[in-house]
Amino acid sequence: MTLLVQTALVTPELRAILWRDAELLRTDIAATVSDYPNAAAIISYRAALRDWPARNEAGDYTNGFPATRPVIGE
Repeated sequence: MTLLVQTALVTPELRAILWRDAELLRTDIAATVSDYPNAAAIISYRAALRDWPARNEAGDYTNGFPATRPVIGE
């Protein structure tokens, strides 16, 4: 499936969310194959992706979103 988005309407926040969703799709295999190489690091990475972005009670981003992205192995 291809998603077409008019680039003039893409905000930095939307661009970051689209990247995150693509990374979750790309790493799905690691969550389902028990002997996948580096599976523990990728599963932790996927958890960080799901928690990104995070907001506090005031609605402000708390984990550097969208300027910083989760990284495998952190």
